[in-house]
Amino acid sequence: MKNVLENLQRYQDLLLRIRQLQHELTTYPESVEKLGRELKQHQTAVARSEEQLAENNGQKNRKEEYLVLCKDNLEKFEQDLMEVTNQKEYSAVLKEIDSTKREIQETEAMIITLMESANQLETDCEQMKASTDQLETSHNEAVSSFRDTNQEKIKEKEKLEKEKRSLEKKIPASYMRKFNQIAAKRSGIAVATVSENCCSACNMKIRPQMVNDMRRNPDTLFTCDNCQRVLVLIESHDDDS
Repeated sequence: MKNVLENLQRYQDLLLRIRQLQHELTTYPESVEKLGRELKQHQTAVARSEEQLAENNGQKNRKEEYLVLCKDNLEKFEQDLMEVTNQKEYSAVLKEIDSTKREIQETEAMIITLMESANQLETDCEQMKASTDQLETSHNEAVSSFRDTNQEKIKEKEKLEKEKRSLEKKIPASYMRKFNQIAAKRSGIAVATVSENCCSACNMKIRPQMVNDMRRNPDTLFTCDNCQRVLVLIESHDDDS
């Protein structure tokens, strides 16, 4: 039956292998990554095109509102022209009418330009959306194909995660806390073995007294004086000479 430290060592092995599998399962081939980059670029272009279209339509709406105002003013000025009583007032109103007519012509021309621009933006946007949809389909199919080819790794990861959860119930909570504290500071490597009185992680020589204490207390947590990792003693069986 495995002791607590052996379970802790196995727990670490499981974590490292699960992390490796997770990396392999989420690191796509360059062909898939390229599709992903192209998809993001197209999505960005679509969003930018939609913003331009919205801004264009906003300008057109504002110009249309301004055109209504200009026409209202023109109607008022034309009415005023019928009520003037002298040449000076007549000339002033006539000047306002001419200015307003020019403003109407310029605004109408600008509205036409904005409408043409909107039509072109809508066409471009629809084309980009269609292209983006095709890219998204291709990317999804590539990702799905990649995952299909990694079913064995997915099954292995699920199996290891199940074993990991089982071990978590067997290892004392205080040991788990210590393990997690060390792992957070040591790139996930919280357990090291002791072979030939050396720490496998930092190669520091372990004091003979500590090695003897580890033999007498196999379930007690000992840490390396140098790297602070939890130590698991590996007994040598080559002492028959």
